[in-house]
Amino acid sequence: MATETRSGHNRWLKSRAPAWLAPASFGLATAEAFCVLAQAGLLAWIIAAAVVDARELAALQLPLIGLLAVFALRSLVGGVRGVLTARASGEVRQQLRSELFVRMLDAGPLLKGRLGTGSLTTVLIEQVESLDPHYARFMPQMATVTVVPVAILVAVFWANWLAGALLLLSAPLIPAFMILIGMGAQQVVRAQQQALGRLSGLFFDRLRGLDTIRRFGAEQRESARIAAFAEDFRARTMRVLRVAFLSSAVLEYFSAIAIATLAIYIGMGLLGFITLGPAETLTLFSGLFILLLAPEFYNPLRTLAQHWHDRAGALAAAEGIREVLAAPVARPEPARPAEAIPTQACPVHIREVHIALPGRPALFTGLDLDVPAGQKLVIAGASGSGKSTLLSIVGGFVQPDAGEILLGKTPLAALTRTQLSRVRAYLGQQPFLYAASIRDNILLGHPADDAALRRAVALAGLERFLATLPAGLDTLLGQDGLGVSGGQARRIALARVLLAPRPLLLLDEPTASLDADTEQQFWADLDRALAAGPMTVICASHSALALRWADRALLLADGALREIER
Repeated sequence: MATETRSGHNRWLKSRAPAWLAPASFGLATAEAFCVLAQAGLLAWIIAAAVVDARELAALQLPLIGLLAVFALRSLVGGVRGVLTARASGEVRQQLRSELFVRMLDAGPLLKGRLGTGSLTTVLIEQVESLDPHYARFMPQMATVTVVPVAILVAVFWANWLAGALLLLSAPLIPAFMILIGMGAQQVVRAQQQALGRLSGLFFDRLRGLDTIRRFGAEQRESARIAAFAEDFRARTMRVLRVAFLSSAVLEYFSAIAIATLAIYIGMGLLGFITLGPAETLTLFSGLFILLLAPEFYNPLRTLAQHWHDRAGALAAAEGIREVLAAPVARPEPARPAEAIPTQACPVHIREVHIALPGRPALFTGLDLDVPAGQKLVIAGASGSGKSTLLSIVGGFVQPDAGEILLGKTPLAALTRTQLSRVRAYLGQQPFLYAASIRDNILLGHPADDAALRRAVALAGLERFLATLPAGLDTLLGQDGLGVSGGQARRIALARVLLAPRPLLLLDEPTASLDADTEQQFWADLDRALAAGPMTVICASHSALALRWADRALLLADGALREIER
């Protein structure tokens, strides 16, 4: 099974390469083979002519110029290969990151909950980046190994069949050893990348919860935990390096022994101590030609062995990348998008909805709900009862297993992601604020005139707070909204929602952790906004103030909804 998985990852890596990479690599490998043979032939001929034939320097000028031209051509081939392979690697990584980002958006919150933010970040950055050596070095080197050693072997057989036989017999040792290395190296590299994902997730979570850690005096305990994870990652990294160094040493040993054996044969043959096979026909030219080609024969194999670890790293990374790419879409795009979408406050109808989250029993089995247009509905219930899941279904973030949701007369399943973004707005209990200005956090890159922005700020009750800031809307916030209170962060997020009012507004515990006065002001600001632009509101909340604010309140328990008497 592991072999099948490894071969599947290998096929996937090949399929991701640009179509032009293989032909270009083989073309450059052919040019390099020509340069290697010409370089060895010219150098051996020049030395033999100078030593044996005693030719003067003037007679050797043309061959020397040819040798310099071959050196320049070989350098040019190497430079072109570097440029082309870097371009191919960049194309693959850029495309993969785009696909991964889109898949993470399509998979929705379930993927984040299953793998964690740290692991997804590791896949998107480190694991995609670890594919660079595979496409920039390993795949081009595979083309070189296919062409250059074969060309050298043919040339050596032409010069001396026994020397060619020695090269042919020693050649399989290096690939065989590479296969053995690869089988173990992939496991070691996979364990290292998994440790990196765990460390990234732990570090990310601890940074986000740094204030909580300090308030509970848990700095030493959490520092020790991070240190333990870091030590585990260090130990796994050292295992990867140990495999790489030991394997390189063994491969160098094998190639050195093979070259030394060939050199002894040629030397003894030239001195007349060996008469085996074609030894008697050896000349200084043929002997030097073979000796100059022997290192060139093993060099591509040794280089491939060094890059074999790049392949092992790529195979390990491919596993994590393909897992994310294979994540099911939380809500598939409709084959026939709706021709018209709601443009004002619309009723919401939920019919026979069934859903079961992975690894958990069925949450809803035949849930029904009708929300009139413009109504303010609050859904209460214990933690884990399914309030957030219900909002995710109504908002189109999660596809139910069965059932139908209608927004007005339009089926939710018929709305594309773009159409949905124009129909519903969402505000959660922890609105995310970027390390940017308040203006940028409200606009989120959407074009809006100053009048619309001022209107959203006024409706969200931000004017008094902004008046106290010297830079106003251009005040820069830190990561996660550092620099503003929880209530101010909620108002900034509310202004983001009200910048372009939608027919449907979904609220998930929007006043959690707010004090009573701030919460009361939040609901008052929202009422003022709804008076200016009516919306159908569905809110999940435990708050008593929210229940009093709502037109209607329901209790969600055991997968069913019932009215709350007030």
